[in-house]
Amino acid sequence: MTEPFRILKPGTILFEIAWEVCNQIGGIFTYLKSKIPVMTDTYGDDYLLIGPYLPDHKKAEFRPIAALDDSAISRTIVKLRESGFEVHYGHWLLDDSRPKVLLFNPDIDTGQLNTIKARLWEKYQLSTIQSDQILDQVLGFGEILRLFFSLYTECINRDQDVLAHFHEWMSASCVPELADDKVRVATVFTTHSTLLGRYVAPNERHYFSNFQNYDWQTKANEYGIENRLVLERTIAKKAQVLVTDSEHISLECEIFLGRKPDQIIFNGINKKAVLRHEVFETYTQHREKIDDFVKALFLPSYPINTDKAVYFFTSGRYEYRNKGFDITLEAMARLNGKLMRENSDLTIVLFVISKRPFYHIKSEVLEAKQKYQDLRKICAKISQRLGPRLYANVAHSGGSKLPDLNNLIDDELLLTWKQAVRDFKSYTLPAVTMHQLAEEDDITRFCQTAGLDNKESNRVKVIYYPDFIERAKSLFGIDYQEFIKGCNLGIFPSFYDPWGYAPMETAMAGTPVIASDTSGFAHYLSEVMPNHQAGEMYLLNRKFQSDEEVINGLQEQLFSFAESLAREHYIPRATLPTYVTEPLRWKNLQSRYHEAYKLAFTRLHPDTGSY
Repeated sequence: MTEPFRILKPGTILFEIAWEVCNQIGGIFTYLKSKIPVMTDTYGDDYLLIGPYLPDHKKAEFRPIAALDDSAISRTIVKLRESGFEVHYGHWLLDDSRPKVLLFNPDIDTGQLNTIKARLWEKYQLSTIQSDQILDQVLGFGEILRLFFSLYTECINRDQDVLAHFHEWMSASCVPELADDKVRVATVFTTHSTLLGRYVAPNERHYFSNFQNYDWQTKANEYGIENRLVLERTIAKKAQVLVTDSEHISLECEIFLGRKPDQIIFNGINKKAVLRHEVFETYTQHREKIDDFVKALFLPSYPINTDKAVYFFTSGRYEYRNKGFDITLEAMARLNGKLMRENSDLTIVLFVISKRPFYHIKSEVLEAKQKYQDLRKICAKISQRLGPRLYANVAHSGGSKLPDLNNLIDDELLLTWKQAVRDFKSYTLPAVTMHQLAEEDDITRFCQTAGLDNKESNRVKVIYYPDFIERAKSLFGIDYQEFIKGCNLGIFPSFYDPWGYAPMETAMAGTPVIASDTSGFAHYLSEVMPNHQAGEMYLLNRKFQSDEEVINGLQEQLFSFAESLAREHYIPRATLPTYVTEPLRWKNLQSRYHEAYKLAFTRLHPDTGSY
């Protein structure tokens, strides 16, 4: 336990609550995973996480605690279960730590839900007449949380402090009532974005020029999210402390939520950047895995030289415009046309990674991978048999001439080889989407319309991977972190990306990055590292430019990067100096959160003088 950082009262219990606890969706999941090791080192068993228990939870990442003890947590769980609520208590099985977690099933009885809705209308004028499944789950989860904290604080000593740190509105619907009922819990609410910003930004031109003039209620009605926004505003106003992670979201909070944040605290990282001498070694190692998959997918249809291929990727939550997938694909389509007109011998493979509903991996993709593996085994078998025979033949003939290798292979092996080659060949184009999607989306539709269909003449190939890349089930045989280390460039021209974990993770892994100036990380980089291009970090001006200007600018950046890589035969790798990364390390950011926690306790207990 690292005591220098623990400046709260001894015995303080700290709960961290988020919809993405044991539930991977986007950036908050990454935020939590990177932060947890530092928190558990500091607080040990006094630190717990709380999230919703959802049907698609990865059971492999959660290990239940079978037997409850006589602790306050256990007694509270028993009372909740006796009241009919489904509560799961156990450990979140992460790579670096095993924090304790509570998971509440947010689908509660309809009668109870209606009572909650009536109470929230009476107290806060939160209308839920036009509710939906997500909002119902949010309110159900919040009600269990409200009861949990009310019961838990009755089970502990009066002088023991409890802090609840909520992330985003979906996890925090209980905050207003905790404040008004004077439940003995200090609350910190971190908003990593605003609801209105996330909805409006991708749909309105000149958003960054005009958002300060918006009327929140008018816009909320226009986009059909008034009930959610009223809830978000109420949470923000009732929490003891409001925190956000970028200057832009701080302005949005003032305009859309009616409260200026108490602090702006950047999102953090846990691991150090890859050392320069390790970068090239890990690139080569993981590149080979990607090469194997690309060969398996394309070689049955036509030749592809992976030795000269350039691997680009983009990734993130499926928000087609917010994450810049529209800009990336349009720039790649234009780049494909440019390279084809110039008869370039460049081959660029673009990987698009974004989780989407799907039924299964496509059978033709699995078959291609299996046939490629079978062919490699046969080649290895032929090589194994051929070696001794070749040596014997050369030795017998005195090495005067090379033998006909076909004569050295027996009929059985030759037949097996011919059959394998015949089976390996395909007369269809390589798949663009690796999985059978539940329905077509904007990415697949664009690729079809723009001709990014993986035909042989295309210089840009597309591999759309609509799932998280995890080693146990990935088609590449590696996880996401290893995958990005094997690529040449990460592309993140986001339009609305309050922080931007994807470009930060990519740069930390040593892979060059193009990121738009609308992301918090890119903005931070531009301020602290003016010579960012020297470290293979490229910023794309997007905030005040038209889409057409951004697309053209990105196309030129991509062309220049690929041409330079092919011409110089040098693999560029990103380097972030310690003066850039150290302020983002959780061990350094933790003191900022302690300031927020102390402020929350001061506002909860203004007369005690404890803080």
